[in-house]
Amino acid sequence: MGMHWLQADASHPARIPLPWAVSLMLLTVLPLTFYLGDWNLPLWVSFIVWAEYFALGAKLSTWKSILPSLPFGALIAALWCGSATGMGRLIESYLGPLDSLYLGYAVTNLFWVTLLVYACQWTASFRTGTLAVFNGFTLYLAVYFTGSIPSIDTIGGAYKVMAWAFVWTVALSYFGWFLGWLNIVLTFPKKP
Repeated sequence: MGMHWLQADASHPARIPLPWAVSLMLLTVLPLTFYLGDWNLPLWVSFIVWAEYFALGAKLSTWKSILPSLPFGALIAALWCGSATGMGRLIESYLGPLDSLYLGYAVTNLFWVTLLVYACQWTASFRTGTLAVFNGFTLYLAVYFTGSIPSIDTIGGAYKVMAWAFVWTVALSYFGWFLGWLNIVLTFPKKP
């Protein structure tokens, strides 16, 4: 794939070079990670999907693969975390909290990760959006395990945190796709 999207399209030359458009876009959204208090956005999630938009061709049509595939990957990761936590709680009195949680993840991995890989064959969106499926999966895990969600009360325990991590992952991922699309629009390509 390379960086073909970085080259000017002779039929639609950019009025603002893409490297400058990317820097200006970043300058515009950066305050969202500093000045929203408990609701600061972990923009690294959006930046990963923004890059994914470019890796998949920097075309509006990428929504057909990214938008359905990414939440599916995140959902599988959330279900994996939920079932691992549930299994870990069932055996905690036998192994202790850390070992039981590890065993919960190890055993439930065999189902959820296998399902994730098989699912990439199920639809055209998942086949063309395999990168997005796996990004959704790994972004969810990163958001969940780093606690990169708004400060929330913990009533509802681990499952509430998992649900918030899912919502936050998907929302910020969609924002990243939007930033990628907007970045191209803001180059103000000339119409032929």
